[in-house]
Amino acid sequence: MSKDSQNQQHTQTAFSRFTGLESELDCLLLAVRNMLADYREFHPDFPINPGEDADDEEQRKAARNELKTLAGHRSRFGGNFSQLEARLNGRLEDTSFEAYTATQIDLGDLSKILNTETASLPLVELDPEYFDKIDEYDVQPGQFGASETPILIPIQIEDDIVIYWDPLADYYDNSTTNPVEMTLSETTFLRLWSRAERARWTLWLDGQEQKKMAEFMDIDQ
Repeated sequence: MSKDSQNQQHTQTAFSRFTGLESELDCLLLAVRNMLADYREFHPDFPINPGEDADDEEQRKAARNELKTLAGHRSRFGGNFSQLEARLNGRLEDTSFEAYTATQIDLGDLSKILNTETASLPLVELDPEYFDKIDEYDVQPGQFGASETPILIPIQIEDDIVIYWDPLADYYDNSTTNPVEMTLSETTFLRLWSRAERARWTLWLDGQEQKKMAEFMDIDQ
């Protein structure tokens, strides 16, 4: 199978595997859950089970509680991604897996992550202006989503288009139970990614033992 075919297959299976929100405040929680679930599908030895395939309800409840801890999630306030890398790496200590964050990377670097077989799908932060630039749903003033930070999962970059999953798109789309595949032009995506609070913030997992992806590390540090 060619690399392009593998990428397309992963794109389709990732969307089919993702689950939807129950609240506007669950964006980060669900983004982390879907990133972990997709990664575990391809790396069964990954030690964090996000819960859906746990053997019984007690295990599923414990997995959901762990996921909330990792995402810094509180029901009335949503998640907190500022310590997400540290929380994940605390959980992954003494394993061959590691979480990485970087800022100031470009679309070429993002594409490298997407095409690294040992790496997970990444999470990215966009500027809230994103909500004004999409047609798939409207975030009205006063709704929780109006103050949410857009946290997306890029799936593929091709033909000057970024294909991604947006937790809120599924929440607001009542026409289908299938996850919504979203796209932005590379130019728009890069501008919104660059204008975010932590410009071009990206988080991903990698399973190569002792792997230090120095080319992606924050150039400001």
